[in-house]
Amino acid sequence: MELRETRTTRSLERRVLAALRSEGPPEPGQRVLVAVSGGPDSTALLLILARLRGTLGVELTAAHFDHGLRPPEEAAADAAYVRELAAAVGVPVAFGRGDAGACAEREGRSAEEAARRLRYAFLAAAAAEHGAAAVAAGHTADDQAETVLLRVVRGTGVQGLGGMRARSPWPFPEHPYRPWLLRPLLGLRRAETERYCAAAGVVPRLDPSNLAWTYTRNRLRGQVLPALRAVNPAVDQALRRLAASAREAWDVLEAEAARRAPEVLAPLPGGEGVAVLRGPFRSLPAALQAAVLQRAAAGLLGDAQGLQWEHLDAMRRLAVERGSGRRLSLPRGLTWRVEHGRCVLAPEAGAAPPLPEVPLPGAGVVSLPGGRLEVAVLPAARFRPPAAPHEGWLDRAALGPRPLVRGRRPGDRLRPLGLGGEKKLQDVLVDARVPAPARDRLPLVVATEGWVAWVPGLALDERARVRADSREAYRLRWRPEPDAG
Repeated sequence: MELRETRTTRSLERRVLAALRSEGPPEPGQRVLVAVSGGPDSTALLLILARLRGTLGVELTAAHFDHGLRPPEEAAADAAYVRELAAAVGVPVAFGRGDAGACAEREGRSAEEAARRLRYAFLAAAAAEHGAAAVAAGHTADDQAETVLLRVVRGTGVQGLGGMRARSPWPFPEHPYRPWLLRPLLGLRRAETERYCAAAGVVPRLDPSNLAWTYTRNRLRGQVLPALRAVNPAVDQALRRLAASAREAWDVLEAEAARRAPEVLAPLPGGEGVAVLRGPFRSLPAALQAAVLQRAAAGLLGDAQGLQWEHLDAMRRLAVERGSGRRLSLPRGLTWRVEHGRCVLAPEAGAAPPLPEVPLPGAGVVSLPGGRLEVAVLPAARFRPPAAPHEGWLDRAALGPRPLVRGRRPGDRLRPLGLGGEKKLQDVLVDARVPAPARDRLPLVVATEGWVAWVPGLALDERARVRADSREAYRLRWRPEPDAG
């Protein structure tokens, strides 16, 4: 496969580079997993990022997933095309396969939604395996307009109207490893990605299922949007402007919710939940109430993924109505109880959710109840003394091939740097006057051999310190949620 470089390809590459820089590109040295179906959008994405990788200083891995919805011969041809494309730009490729039809039947979902879930599960696993800090997807400005319209049809609030962001957290909270999700092509139209491929001299694969009216998004694309364009030829631009305005409005609401949270939210002892004081809460505008509730959920779970607008609105309505004793069951094992003078958001069992045990990734973000652990692997020569108490640098080789992030366990011990001996983790926490409820919320980085390597803000094991002969280092940053420790 011979690729061309033209004025058209250079122009679109400059636009994508500018978009990446404005939204916060991956850090130099990080790896990005590029989702490639073989269609025009994802083909253009891989070619553009391959051309920009030197400027950005990033490494790339392509990833292709077969949903099991296409005839075997067509699926095989798609995979062969992606393999050839990746080889042409010198990028390794990971392949995966699922059965979206069987998944849809088993879980009672549409084939469209089942395929999406299988695809993202594969991408998260592939990102963890290859140490990718982010996954790049080929969504375009046309996809943005379709997404906003789809959410309007299904019912949404201000946050949902914002559509897709160019950089966003991983959309599935149940995945243990959640890299950043990048959409570098959101500023390009679908016709422009097709033009880029033609200018580069490649012929992308075409998926006939994109024309099937059985899929909701395809009906919007092929039937609803053309009808709307007959009324307003610029309806696509109008939908994208609406999304941009909604994103700005939600950002303002989130900032105001953070400012007002101390007046409205009261964490319960022992990390058992958070109380929402009904008096101050009722005085807030409805949209700000929803933002405060989302903030409360994020403080408990590490993020608020899975809570939709209808959940937040139902919680809000029960809080402002008179009476008490009512409750709601919410996604991710949360409950909402209405009491006299307050409402309580808490895990179903009434106790703080335990920290999960997850592999320490080579790069990315691990979301946990109480905060987020940001992970990067960098040359040890870049080591600098931590600039913040919740930052740590650890020798990568010292931690072994399978380090973990988990909560504390009975018998945990470490050799704190500078102490000259071993100490129980319990004693470290007591000496530092860490409140008892917060001790189970503190993430520990544990070496393959089982010893505690790092306690954010408190201790680094001497065996994990970066030495003069260290080659690579983990740079870890723990971002606790307010009131989470």
